[in-house]
Amino acid sequence: MAVIGAEIRAELGEKVREAYRVTLPSLFTSQIFGLFGGTFLGKYFDVIMKQFPGLLVVLPGIMGLRGNVFGSMASRFSTMLYLGDLEPSLRDKKVLKEIVLRMLISLIPIFLLWAIGVATGIKKNAFDVLLIVVTSTILVSFILGYFTSFVTIFAFRRGTDPDSVAAPLVASMGDFLTVPSLVLFILLIEKSPGGFRLFNYAMIALFLIVAAISRVRKAEFLELRQVFITITGLALLSTISGSLLARFSGIIQASLILSFIYPALLSSFGNYGSIIAAKTSTKLHLGEIESFLCPKAFTDIIALFTTTPVIGLTKVLIGGALMALITGNPIPRSSYIVVLTYPFMTLFIMLYAYALSYFMFKHNIDPDHVAIPLISNNSDIFGTLYVVLMAKLMVGG
Repeated sequence: MAVIGAEIRAELGEKVREAYRVTLPSLFTSQIFGLFGGTFLGKYFDVIMKQFPGLLVVLPGIMGLRGNVFGSMASRFSTMLYLGDLEPSLRDKKVLKEIVLRMLISLIPIFLLWAIGVATGIKKNAFDVLLIVVTSTILVSFILGYFTSFVTIFAFRRGTDPDSVAAPLVASMGDFLTVPSLVLFILLIEKSPGGFRLFNYAMIALFLIVAAISRVRKAEFLELRQVFITITGLALLSTISGSLLARFSGIIQASLILSFIYPALLSSFGNYGSIIAAKTSTKLHLGEIESFLCPKAFTDIIALFTTTPVIGLTKVLIGGALMALITGNPIPRSSYIVVLTYPFMTLFIMLYAYALSYFMFKHNIDPDHVAIPLISNNSDIFGTLYVVLMAKLMVGG
């Protein structure tokens, strides 16, 4: 027992060093991406809330969808690389096919999200909202697909575990691209409706050309039907987050700083959960986790938990600095509530991610296909509830 305990302590020490050497930099980088997107959201939150309210309903779903789709792609590539099923090169034909398949998987849920928003009575500029989200989905998915492939393959070729770095970078790059692209398309519609229509047609043409080049077959799409069903179901589930965001948009805007760090908060919760899910999935496939309470399995969670105070504090400081720069308002003193509670919210999500991945695998469901998308989506719901609660504590009411 003493020997086993010593081995676990040694492994925990190594995992903590890895968390600070490898994962923390990627989490911090992803945080910068998320805060960049949050800056756009914070600055134009009032415009979106008043002129394009339908975007608030679909925004969490869009953010979660891209993290789900390409986060699971990164995890799938990681497993394939370790098993030798994918060449560590962007030239492998499977890379382009996977990107096109992920584009296809993304478009239908996007339309459903928009339709639900319209059905719930949010009809102002509804057609423009549809064009915005479709165009953004095609453009961002194309960029994000190659970014995901590059990060995963590059990490693997450098001898770094892709599961430690890919999920946070991919999800946060999605946030980095999502909100600014939506805002830029809003500005383009207001300035030149005809120009935006032309750009919309160009994106559709790009999608068709890439699909033709990749030669995706129906059978290959059907192989990912489990992912598609999961992604679509989760996109519909994300309307909970969207409805909460739209309903409490006033109090979130009143807190000010939360409207700036909202994307970064959601992405970081999803990042931590996705890292644990990806690591758990890989270990389960390799037979390294024998039981649910396997001590070695929890070393990853403990190691990552030690990084959460750093991420939580810098999130508030950097987000607050960007808010002050743009609005001239100082960081609210009540922001300390976020700093204190953030680590424990993150710990809850990591434990949830581990449990979900473990039990899905035991029921013959591949965590790469289902667990990571589900965790990312649930993290958005938990995160939005967390933001609403923080806003109420900070503002009152």
